[in-house]
Amino acid sequence: MTTTIGIKYNDGVILAADRQVSSENFVASRYGEKIYQLDKKIGVTIAGLVADAINLVERLQAEFKLYFFNKNRPISIEAASQLASKIFYEMFRGGRPFLTQILMGGFSDDNKPKLYVIDPSGGKIEEEFISTGSGSQIAYGTLENGYKKGLTENYAIKLSLEAINASVIRNPYTGGKPEIAIISKNGFKKLNEKELKTIIEEVNSHVS
Repeated sequence: MTTTIGIKYNDGVILAADRQVSSENFVASRYGEKIYQLDKKIGVTIAGLVADAINLVERLQAEFKLYFFNKNRPISIEAASQLASKIFYEMFRGGRPFLTQILMGGFSDDNKPKLYVIDPSGGKIEEEFISTGSGSQIAYGTLENGYKKGLTENYAIKLSLEAINASVIRNPYTGGKPEIAIISKNGFKKLNEKELKTIIEEVNSHVS
């Protein structure tokens, strides 16, 4: 139970999530990690059963390292998302599906940003912006109103925060501090506490 956001902007992908970890009505932690780096220019968000999600993340990280050693180049986002889709599908058909849904962002072989959502059955869809988790319906209201083609990095970050904030207010299973990662041509980067605080203050001042 969470809210995760993916937004494609003109030069990359923004991934955002709340950090609350909950099970039904119990809040286990407000400082969980829901965004992970899989490769130099590939990141993922997780929503669903944490144990399954971490198992999948670790498996993908290992597979991408093997790909680099065998091919002597990083895996593209198209190949990475396809591999993740196959893993999901194999588990699903085997009767033990991963009870998690992921957003995966990164760069294609021709250096273009791409964003995918992959569900427990292995279904894969490419989108401009996506939200998953229990607060996704609320987040989509903000994303639909604010998204437009050719977003700047700064605008996309602020839009993702606004969507997370809306979910925190209206969805009881979304809470805690947000976390945000930027996937650009320079690689994967998570915003630190100071950077997040500055942007949150800007968003709050705009809303007020």
